[in-house]
Amino acid sequence: MVLNVKQSFIAYRCPECHNTVYGVVGEFAMNANRMLKLKCPCGASELVINYTSDDKLRLSVPCLFCGGSHNYVVSPRVFFSGEIFLLACPYSNMDLCFIGTKDQVDEAVEHSNDELNQLVSELGMDSLSELRSSPDVDPDEILRDAQIYDIMRFWVKELEADGAIDCPCHSGDYDLNISDDGICIFCPICGAEKVYPCESVNAALDVLATDRVVLTPRDEDGNGQANE
Repeated sequence: MVLNVKQSFIAYRCPECHNTVYGVVGEFAMNANRMLKLKCPCGASELVINYTSDDKLRLSVPCLFCGGSHNYVVSPRVFFSGEIFLLACPYSNMDLCFIGTKDQVDEAVEHSNDELNQLVSELGMDSLSELRSSPDVDPDEILRDAQIYDIMRFWVKELEADGAIDCPCHSGDYDLNISDDGICIFCPICGAEKVYPCESVNAALDVLATDRVVLTPRDEDGNGQANE
């Protein structure tokens, strides 16, 4: 009898030394330990994965841009799916954590490195450390936005995995970002989108009652059309 052992490769960038830290997470190891830590050799950061009370995976990921960590909740089905899965900083929308097969993670990290180098060059900066958030940002606003982003990202990825998001091109691959109007769910292929106003954590929680999302093309003013 041959067991199909599920495992995912994972990587993140250390905010202190800026090196990419790689690891492997096995489903059996997670079930046995309930918590795993991936620590940078420099000792300045670590990524923590643990099970929640309802058997979801909570990841605390060090952020290269904010200097702290962001929390994400992912279902084991998505985490061990064998498909590339990226976790982004909710403020810069730049990828922080890369989950998938080894080849997928390597390719995603390389692509992200190219984006980072281009961003640093365009901004006329000397190092990645200058990309961190301004100290003038209100910590209360950061906490509120991070909570909303975490809630909505988990919801979107669960709907995507269930095939409950659709758009004109039926790509099946969707993403989200924070805009001035709220949380925007969009298709990176055809550009169709839907915006959910989420001025508070409670408003974001109310959106979770929606079990299907249909994205529509932007109208002539550049705004996503509402769907009910």
